[in-house]
Amino acid sequence: MYCHSGLIDPMLTSAIAPHQLLKKSAFLLVVKVLASLLALIFHYLLAKQLSPSQFGLFSLAMTCLMFSSVFAKQGLDQVMLRFMAKSTVDEMGKLYWIIVIYALLSACVVALLIVFGFTFMRDYSPPDEQLALLVPLIAVLTIIQTFLGINSSALNGKEHAISALLFSGLITFVVAIFLLWYAPVNSAYQALMYFTYAAVIAVVLSFIFVTAKLSPEIWQIKNGERYDIGKNFFQIFTVSRQVLIISLAALATQQLSILILANYVSLAELAVFSLALKLSLLMSYPLMVINMITAPKYAKLYHNKKYNEFNHLAKNSTQLLFLIASLGVFLLYLTLDDILSYFGPVYLGSAVLVKILLIGQWFNLATGSSVSILLMSGHEKLHRRNTLYLTSVNIMALFIFIPVYGLMAAAIITMVAMAIKNLVSLYFVKKLIYSKTECLECVNK
Repeated sequence: MYCHSGLIDPMLTSAIAPHQLLKKSAFLLVVKVLASLLALIFHYLLAKQLSPSQFGLFSLAMTCLMFSSVFAKQGLDQVMLRFMAKSTVDEMGKLYWIIVIYALLSACVVALLIVFGFTFMRDYSPPDEQLALLVPLIAVLTIIQTFLGINSSALNGKEHAISALLFSGLITFVVAIFLLWYAPVNSAYQALMYFTYAAVIAVVLSFIFVTAKLSPEIWQIKNGERYDIGKNFFQIFTVSRQVLIISLAALATQQLSILILANYVSLAELAVFSLALKLSLLMSYPLMVINMITAPKYAKLYHNKKYNEFNHLAKNSTQLLFLIASLGVFLLYLTLDDILSYFGPVYLGSAVLVKILLIGQWFNLATGSSVSILLMSGHEKLHRRNTLYLTSVNIMALFIFIPVYGLMAAAIITMVAMAIKNLVSLYFVKKLIYSKTECLECVNK
């Protein structure tokens, strides 16, 4: 049945047009590009100061940290973003402290499991002694990274995007680079210790920023209408379960190959692949910036049933990201050899790996904020189901082909998995959002 969507307010159209979105995100993009450059400088200094094997060991520890942090956060960072975006002033403080306390308990449990689990495994299979030294630091960093993610999402949920960006890596890398510049390191343990010092400073500052930006809202625990803590905790718990699985699957798609490769290649080869992966991930930063701007808006618009506005924002952000992806991949292909030459001759062999991985990142950007759109519009169960199926196939492929084809298999499988997951997400966005929002707007009218 034909459904006329009606005219759209020209003020709305101009507010969410691609050039306006680009203008609004320009400063954020500069900040995120600065963060990416700092991350690149940090790894450049490490590659110069450490031997390839020690750099590979550090990369392995950081990959383990990524997985432990996702388990510790329990999807609460995305829950914080979504719920804070649509919360009232009276709800904000209660919501923030429920999630913070929940995250603290979760992070402490995961940190203890890391330490005791590693001790238990050591009795049966003695690990590399250098890796054993890194385990306590990984446990401590798991707690710190959890709070950084929660506080960054709280700030982003209330549309303090610049402040949120500061705690998504920028401050940590600034301090870490200063330490590396002042006192060079010669082991993975020293490097991870520096990263820990930097993360401690960042997390302390994050709590100060949250207090400053969201005060007095986060302290209004007793004001306003009665807040059913049990009911809201159950809702947070339910949504976070879905998001946790989605986050783990996304991390497995991009990072699990490093953990599997560690069993079949040398630490030096692992360092080469890790550097290739990190360079390709630079392409994802424009998507992160656009998501920081649009994600809270998606949550608000969908919650308030403003479906046409939701539709326009989603389509315009996708068009913008498609252009950024195409231009970015083209420029990186042209400059890749020059970039790698700065890291040293041992890393020049990673050029082909980076080019393969960049194809996956192109799909990641070119399909727009598809995953964010599904999560912010309450379709996390659907996305979880799709992600579980595709990630299971991806993991099986990694275990089958990496032992035979090594680094090349890891790069190709990671690229294909990223492309397919994003295309599937885009398909469901078109099916559930683009094709229905206009008629839903009419029904609500």
